Amino acid sequence: MVICPQCNLEHDEGEEFCRKCGKFLLAVEDPAMEDNITKGKLICPKCKLPYEKGKYCRKCGSLLMQGALIQETDVQPLEKKLIKKWSKEWLRMSREERELKACMTKLEAQREKISDDVFHPMFNRYKYRLESLLPLHQEIETELKSVRKRGTEEIDFLKKELKPLQKRLEEFKSLYNTGAITKDDFIREKKEMGKEIKSREKGLKKRRQTLSLLPSEMGGRMVSPGIGGNLPRPFTLVTLSIMIILTGVGGYFLLQGHSHQASSLSLKETSIPLPPPPSPHLTQLSVEAQEAEKIKSLFENIRKANLQKNIDLFMSCFSRDFKGKDGKRVDALKMWENFNYLDLTYELKKKSISGDTSHIRLEWLVKTSQRGSGKIQEGKTLLDVTLKREDNLWKIKEIKPIS
Repeated sequence: MVICPQCNLEHDEGEEFCRKCGKFLLAVEDPAMEDNITKGKLICPKCKLPYEKGKYCRKCGSLLMQGALIQETDVQPLEKKLIKKWSKEWLRMSREERELKACMTKLEAQREKISDDVFHPMFNRYKYRLESLLPLHQEIETELKSVRKRGTEEIDFLKKELKPLQKRLEEFKSLYNTGAITKDDFIREKKEMGKEIKSREKGLKKRRQTLSLLPSEMGGRMVSPGIGGNLPRPFTLVTLSIMIILTGVGGYFLLQGHSHQASSLSLKETSIPLPPPPSPHLTQLSVEAQEAEKIKSLFENIRKANLQKNIDLFMSCFSRDFKGKDGKRVDALKMWENFNYLDLTYELKKKSISGDTSHIRLEWLVKTSQRGSGKIQEGKTLLDVTLKREDNLWKIKEIKPIS
């Protein structure tokens, strides 16, 4: 049967959109879905006892979880199919939008060379198609961004839950190694905590797989059809391969002929002198250029993380001893929740490198739109940034705003 994943209304086979809400329909074998446990309610994953507050179960001592995260229902495979379908449709619409805009631009460029009878029908057709495409494209994009936001939050939550479980397991190992608890108690605790750790790791894997279904522009792995469309066709690939092979064979025989010709020359020919070794000054410049590229790569990752709202990439730019790292994460997520970055560029004003430390003066030019109101704001920020070398990469150690 064909149903709407949002309204749960059945539709006739062949229909694509819900008659009530306009969402994409999905064909499923069994539309029955169990009710989720109330979101926000705490549940013991072992005893299944509900709690209003607290961190640990009063009966077994297990770490409590939000009910919505541990409930496994038939909605998961349905949601994955829907996300995959949304992503493909979003990519298809993106390609069609680019194609329509390109055609309209080229039509306008040829305006003086063609008659109105040819220009107006084609231009209006593309314009109407583009205007009808944009709202639906934006709606799908909003849904996919919501999926990414929810999935990222759930991944962060599961990661936070894993840490105390792993710590408790290490504590029991330490107690057993020192003979403070019996072997039977250690095995029992290890088995129980192993199940909880495995459950959360399984949840992390599922949510990462779900996020991987998103388009690459939104932090997923699905490649744009525009990229695939530009790849050579199979016939072209075969032709290209043959050309490469022929070129290689021809080059081989040319090389052989050249070698034979060279061997017949007189040994009295003057040998070509070898170039002098590079000076220490040039070597130093080369090293500095490499470090400058690494620093640019760091700020390029900051820029990309903000545009894509990728919290893992964003936090990877900060050093291990950066003060207020957790607060930085919260601030970034809050910013992304309320604003969308329309444009983000930077300029390195000053740069000095001394050993494993670098001091940078940086100017950011920011253009954002507020969620909901769509209000556009532009601003400029000047910062003094101290970098630290970690694992042969530059990381942010300290940030000081300049008034």
